[in-house]
Amino acid sequence: MTMTKHLTLYVDPVWRRGGIHSPLLNSWWGNPYEEAVSLTKQMFDTYSFDRSLYSITDNIAEADMVLPPYKHQWLLRHDVPLWRECVDTAQQAGLPLLVDGTGDVEYPIDASNAYVLRIGGYRFIPERGRIVIPPLVDDLLERCMNGELQVREKRAEAKPIVGFVGWAALPLKQKLRTVAKELPIRLRGIFDQRYRTMTKGVFWRARAIHVLQASPKVELNLKARASFSGSTKTAMGDLHTLRKEFVDTLLASDYGLEVRGDPNTSARLFEICSLGRIPVVVDTERFFPFSDEIDYSSFALIVDFRDIERLPEKIAEFHEAISPERFKQMQRNARDAYIHYFRIDALMHHIIREIEAQKAERS
Repeated sequence: MTMTKHLTLYVDPVWRRGGIHSPLLNSWWGNPYEEAVSLTKQMFDTYSFDRSLYSITDNIAEADMVLPPYKHQWLLRHDVPLWRECVDTAQQAGLPLLVDGTGDVEYPIDASNAYVLRIGGYRFIPERGRIVIPPLVDDLLERCMNGELQVREKRAEAKPIVGFVGWAALPLKQKLRTVAKELPIRLRGIFDQRYRTMTKGVFWRARAIHVLQASPKVELNLKARASFSGSTKTAMGDLHTLRKEFVDTLLASDYGLEVRGDPNTSARLFEICSLGRIPVVVDTERFFPFSDEIDYSSFALIVDFRDIERLPEKIAEFHEAISPERFKQMQRNARDAYIHYFRIDALMHHIIREIEAQKAERS
């Protein structure tokens, strides 16, 4: 790994508010999560961005960039004047902004000098300064399996087992409301298929599950849930029990199904990799983090959304063609990709590398 430039970020102490600050500040401002969301608190108690690669200063003369201390969506909802102050401060100092623009809803950034962390987005909709990172997810192998990778053997002449645990359906009333809200996008998708990818992720999940269930070519190891299980506000059951069910299901499967959520990404891709399983990704025109450095085909099967009706055939053909040795190596590659690119403590090196590359393109 090449030497990474140290990054110094300016944050004015008077910018601190009562909301949940960006995880980039956890090493200085502490873990903002309470026991009520214990899985998130647990993750941030264990992992943080590598502070040997960056630091925070309240002296703007020492800074390389200005960091608004809260996510962009939080600032737009709760403190627009603070957002404007951060933008103005950067402009007056002649410094670029580093914006935490991650979230289920990602709004356009009205600052030309910004570099923006994103988890979602669509390849056919460009955005200046976009830096795609994975959703921040815990190391499930360390958390639940003592870090012991369980490499699965390819079973001779057996159908591939595809595991999925998660939210996969909407109640009828909510489904009808969502479809009505999406009508403009759905109409546009008639003329340009790419816009079909902008429909709600749970619809894509339901379609993928339906075609897999109906196929004799694969075995679906399914634990469908009626709500999002990553938050105490929506989870139906104990979070630790739900997480164990997720881990056990994936480890008992050859592949993990990965379909977008509310943003055009899913934490599931990176959770599957953390467990050393091979993701089957329905590609809805999404960005893949650090794809200029990572060969995703070395650990994942990626299927274009236009081929979703042939998803079982794609998986079966892939599984039949892959050698037992390659099958095991892809599992190891998935785990390695998570450790070196997707886990929280690995991210800052790649963020700084992308900032420097984009700066070079602009100059």
